[in-house]
Order: sequence, then structure tokens, then C-alpha cells
Amino acid sequence: MESPKLTGSNIYADLNLEGLVKKIWEKKFLFAASVVLCVGIAYAYAKIVPPLYAVKTTLLIDSSGSSRKLGDSKYVEGGVGLIDMEKNLSNEMGILKSYSLMEKTVRDLDFQVSYYAGKWYKEREAYGYFPFEVELIDTSAQMFNARFYVELLSDQRYRLSVKTKEFDVSNPATNTARKVERDFEFSEVFFFGKEVVHDYFHFIIKKPDYKVVLADFEEQELSFQIHSLPGLAKAFAAKLEVAQVDVNASILKLTSLGQVPKKEVDFLTKLTEHYIQSKLDERDEIAMSKESFIREQLAGVTDSLARAELRLEAFRSRAQAVDLTQTATNALNQVQGLQSTKAQLELKVKYYSSLLQYLSDTSSIDKIIAPSVAGIEDPILNDNLLELKRLYAERSRLKYFKGDKSYDLEIISQQISATTRSLRENLKNLINSSMLALSNLDNQILTYEGTISQLPSSEKQLLNYQRKTNLYENLFNYLSQELAKTGIARAEDIPDTKVLDTPRMVGNGPVEPKKGMLVILGFLIGLILPLGLVIIQHSIDEKIQDIGQLESFTKIPVAASIAHDYSDVKPTLTNDIQLEWQVQESFRDLCAKIQFLITDPSKNVIGLTSTVPDEGKTFCALNLGLNFARGGKKTLLIDSDFRVPSQIKEDGALKKQGFSDYLKGGSVEIEDIIHVNEHTPNLHYIPTRIEENFNPQELLTSPRLEEMLEALKSSYDYIIIDTPAVGLVSDFLLISKFLDIQLFVVRRKVSKLSFLTGLEKLIKKGKMKNTFLIFNDAIGKSFKYGYGDYSYGYGYGYGYGDPKGKGKSKAKRDKNGYKNGVQNGKAEEKSKGIRK
Repeated sequence: MESPKLTGSNIYADLNLEGLVKKIWEKKFLFAASVVLCVGIAYAYAKIVPPLYAVKTTLLIDSSGSSRKLGDSKYVEGGVGLIDMEKNLSNEMGILKSYSLMEKTVRDLDFQVSYYAGKWYKEREAYGYFPFEVELIDTSAQMFNARFYVELLSDQRYRLSVKTKEFDVSNPATNTARKVERDFEFSEVFFFGKEVVHDYFHFIIKKPDYKVVLADFEEQELSFQIHSLPGLAKAFAAKLEVAQVDVNASILKLTSLGQVPKKEVDFLTKLTEHYIQSKLDERDEIAMSKESFIREQLAGVTDSLARAELRLEAFRSRAQAVDLTQTATNALNQVQGLQSTKAQLELKVKYYSSLLQYLSDTSSIDKIIAPSVAGIEDPILNDNLLELKRLYAERSRLKYFKGDKSYDLEIISQQISATTRSLRENLKNLINSSMLALSNLDNQILTYEGTISQLPSSEKQLLNYQRKTNLYENLFNYLSQELAKTGIARAEDIPDTKVLDTPRMVGNGPVEPKKGMLVILGFLIGLILPLGLVIIQHSIDEKIQDIGQLESFTKIPVAASIAHDYSDVKPTLTNDIQLEWQVQESFRDLCAKIQFLITDPSKNVIGLTSTVPDEGKTFCALNLGLNFARGGKKTLLIDSDFRVPSQIKEDGALKKQGFSDYLKGGSVEIEDIIHVNEHTPNLHYIPTRIEENFNPQELLTSPRLEEMLEALKSSYDYIIIDTPAVGLVSDFLLISKFLDIQLFVVRRKVSKLSFLTGLEKLIKKGKMKNTFLIFNDAIGKSFKYGYGDYSYGYGYGYGYGDPKGKGKSKAKRDKNGYKNGVQNGKAEEKSKGIRK
């Protein structure tokens, strides 16, 4: 007997898609209703939700502007250092969204009160045009986050009402606010322009200075809400977007969303004004500090210079010495020149040392100034510093846009390390060479000082007075020049930041909600919701419904269809109850199939299994054995499910020895575990019980199992083994190697098609052979029996298609139901020309 071959592609995907499309078509009205409903909801939402308008402006940040470095003038020399542009732009973006700048902006704009008009379902914020204005009394408490409703009673009076369960109340004395959670209701009539005083609020509602057409606000609810400055500043900071226009440009784009475009325009205008003014104020403050310091130093130098000049003139008068000799003059000039050169070298050494210190601390990179500022003209050093600054700027940009885990960031970090090492070596060499030059200068100064020491006493004193006078004069000239530079820088009122595009609305209408997108989204949701429902139902309907679906899904042959049994009591080994005639004919058909398949009497071991419980595996095994035995075949039924034994639960054989006792070994023989059915002598059975102290797999791998089956094959026509469900445990696979035919039971509306995929894989792997399906619990067209062209259908006798007993006139439901039903069914089939 050959095992059925599984060839060709699995058509379940096509079948499943076809079934899904069919279900979708069946639910077409549900889809249509869902689409109409969701599109309607989306359209209504787009109409009800307040529209949001986008307003933007752009700022140009002059990254090379000298005013960004300690207030130095760009019209005079000095003070222009290297700028880390990327990091500065990030800082500027943070400053623009800072709380302090926001708080100052909303305070100046008087945004603490928001006005609203319209019904609850279509309420809109009003700005710049409203029937009244609210003037807050800042010295008193105010109620925040509560809606005040105003009803205009006349030209002079109005009703103010508020009803809330939660609100905040400010305390001006401590500049704090507290949350109040209680029911609060207030309603009173007031005159316009009069104070409204309460423990929770204090303000004046007055008419605006401009004319308002009240007809524009008819049948609309008028209300206002007071906001706390901290909350308002946080709200505006949260909705403000600041972004760099391009990574290579120092232009920032500011975008704000709101219900009223004019309000957002005013906000961005005031925000940029405060931002630019803050930069000018910062520059003025630094310039004033620097100017104050220079003036203090200049005052001290002026006094010292005056005293030095007086001493010099007094000495000349006393000593009657007017000029120095040529030798003294030459020595003085040489020493002054050498000391000036020495001072420059010492400045360079200090600069080089500070660079080394900054290089060891990456957070101080921004403090490095250019070599030219220190009077150092070293192109190699300057190039190295420029490259290091560029790398740090690039790393800052990559970290901002790509995060800390970027591969490019790692490469930049390696380049920074290499450049830093090179710069350190260069600085160390410069320091060493400068120290050698300083040592040489000291030697030269000592030589000229030796010459000066040989001069006459009066000439040496004159020389010392002359040197001090020249020193203070040089300091005076230098400080005067720096004071002039600072004054020029302070006088400049041109900021390094300017507005490129004044605030204006983006596009010609609101950016949110996008009505078209909402309608499309509603349409898609309208399709997705019922589609999801259909898919869920379809996945639930993956359970096998009829034999046509089963045969279309799998290549495993179907041995028989077992009809649905409508009787309340089922036959067991302990009773003699007869099944309904349709079910009996189903098992007779199955018996005929098996007899046709088994051509070798020595290959007579039949195994029945299923995927999960409740598929009728034991029911089929029992009735298959009963039908073989009643047909004169000596049959042995074995229960091999040690986990959930399902046969003869009330039979006395359970108290005797069973299958597990034999497999455990000992003195138990085969004859001790075989029992004879008292109603059907040809049916023998071996029961089993739950074994708690033994692993079922250990029992099923016992060599006694194979010995028992080989010994019993010659004594019985058929051996039927009721095995465990293959979908739950692997016990069945241990028994399958002893089976000649394997019957896999699937049940209508219980078994799933996907289970058969796993079964096909086992067959292809060779773990199951000679496998056939039994379709249990078939009804209607799914019930057929017979073999080949001789297939009989029962549609006219008692029972099928008529489970409620409407066909009792053709076949009575009694003991003779089988005979009468078959005869009547065959007679009607013959009358309709059905082939027998």
C-alpha cells in the first residue's frame, strides 16, 4: 500500500483570498455604511474643530559679527575671534524658546486674557475685535483656567457667570498660584467699566475704544479666559518651532500655530524685537563694563604719568641736566626695544600655555581666541586652530541632527583627537623656542644695563626718570586708544541679527485641519474597520465548514465523511445503543474503504488521532471497531492516551490491569489486559488509566509495545489504536511507526485548516505514512459515503437537511428508523434517476 503523495502547490492562499473577497462582497452594504459614517465624522470634525493657521518669520544670525564677541567694533581693529557657528546657532535657537524671552513677550502683548465667541460646537477665538475688553487688576488674586461667560443685557449692563470644578488662583503677595478643586458657581449682573471684585478674581470689563457691530455676535456665546503668565509663556514656547533653514546657512525660521493669524503675527513680531534688543542690550552692557574698567585704569595711569613728569622736570632743574649723552640715549633705546620684544614673547608664552590648558578641557574650546588677537602671526598654528574649531562645529552639528551613536560622529571624534595631538606638539615646540628667545633677550638686557651702570650718577637717575615717564606715557596712549574703540562699538546700533522676512501667514488658509486629508483618512478608516471585522470573522471561519473546503485545501485524501449524530445518547463499550442510520452508514463506508486499502492481512494496525480534543477521535475509533466487529471481523481496540484516557470510564475493567500496566513490565502478560465487550464478542479492548508516576513517553518507547503488536497481529483482523491528539503532545509520533494506516480526524466547525499544514509537513518529512482524513460531523452536501463512482447521498430520508424531524412522514424515528430511512431514501433516489 503506497502512502498518498502530496504534490503541487498549496492552494490555500488562493482559497483564503477568494473566501475573503467573497465575505467582503457579502458585507458590501456594511462597507458602504462604514465609509459614509467615517467620512461624515471626518467632515464634521473638520467643520467643528477650530482651524489653525501657521505664521512664520526668518532671522539672519551674522555668525561673524564682531558684536557677538565682547562688544568690539567692526570698524576698528582687534577682538575678532573664532566663532563656533553651529553651536552658537543651537544656542540662539534655545534662547528664542527660553522662558524669560517668552514671558517678556506675552506680558508686553497683554495676552493674559483670551476671548471666544460661538456655540460649544463651533467656538472660535477672537482677537482685536470683540464687544468688550477685560482689564486685570494685577495687585489682586485672579482665577486661571476657568471660562467666564458674558451675556450682554443692554448697552450698559451685562451678566457675568462662571461654573467650574477645578481652577487655579494666583497670590500676588507671594507671586505664586494654587490649585482649587471644588464646585464653584458665580453669576451676577454688572455695569460696564465697574470693577468686578471677588475673592478669586478682580478685573474691569469695559467697552473697547473702537466701534463694534453687535449684530456680528448675535446668537453667540461670548466668553473669556484668564491665563497665568508662566502657563502662557510655556504654551507659546511649546508651539513655537525654531529650525535652521539650511545646515550651511545661519538663517533661522520661526513658525507659530494659532487660531488667529494676526495674534501669531504680533507674537512673532514682538518676540523678534525682544530678541534683537536683548542682543543690543547685552553688547551695551559689556561695552559699558569694559569702558568703566578702562577709565579706572586710565585714571590711575594719568596720575602716575603726571607724577613721573613732575619728578623728571624737577630733577632736570636741580641737576641742571637737560639731555642725556648719546651713550645713555642709545642704551635706553636698546633696553626699551628689548623689553618690548620680551613683553611680546612673554605674551606669546602665556597664550601658548593657555591654549594647552584649553585643549585639555573640551568645554573651553569656545574660549580660545585667534592668534592674531594676541599679536601672533603663525599660519600653521592658525590653520590648526581653524581646523580644530571646524571639527568641533561639525561634531556639534552631527550630534544635533544624527545623535550620539552616529558613525560619522565617531570619525569626526577621531579627527579631533589627531588634530589636538598635532596642535599640542606644535605648541610645545613654540613654547620651547620662545623660552630660548627670552633667555637671549635677558642676556642682551643685562649687557645694556651694564653700560648704563657705568654712566655718571646724575645721568643714571635721569635715565630712570625718563624710562618711567615713557612707560606711563605708552600705557596712557594704549588705554586711550582702547577707550576710543569701546566708545565707537557702544555707539553702534546696528545689530548682528536682523529680520529677513517679517511675520506673515503661511499659504492662503489654515494648515490644520487638512480637510482633504481628513476625508481621505475617514474613507480609509471606513474601509479598514469593516475589513478588520471581516478578517477577524474570516480567521474565525478558518475552521473547516464542509468537505469541499477540506478537499480544496489539502492533498491528503479524505477516507470518509461521518454524518452528524442528532441523538442525545452515544454508544459506548458499556451499552448497546445504536447510532442513527446516517452515522451507521458513514462508518460502514469507512470500513469498506479500509478493507479496500489493506491488501496485506499482516498490515492491519490502524491508528486514529486528531489535532485537539473534541474532534471525535475516540468516537470514530470506537464506532469503527464496533462496525468491524459486527461485520464478523475480530477487532482489538487499544486506548493509548495515558494523559486523558477516554474509553470505558464506567466499566469495571478500569479496576483491573490495563495497557500501562503491561508496558511498565513485571509479570503482566498480554492476556491479562485484554477485555471482551459483553455486547459485541468480536470486539476486544485494552483500557488504560492516567499514570502519574510514569512519563507517557517512557511507556510508549518500551520494547514491549512492539512485541505486543507483533504478537497480536495474527490473532486479530484489525487492531485499532486510539492515540493522543498530535497537536498537543508528541506521543502519537512515538506510536506512528507501528501503524499501517493513520486516520486523522477533523471535525466541522472545530478543526482549523491551518492544522493541516503542519500535518502535511509531517507527511513530507516521512514521520507519518499512509495518512487519510476522516471528516467528522458532516451535514447536508458534506455527507456522502461510498467509494469511487458509487457514492450515495442522503437527502430524502429521515434526518439530513431536516434535523428537527420534519421528515417523520417518510421515516419514523424508532428502532426501525434505519431500515425505513434507507428504503425510503433509495426509493426516492431511484425515482429521481440517481445512480446506485
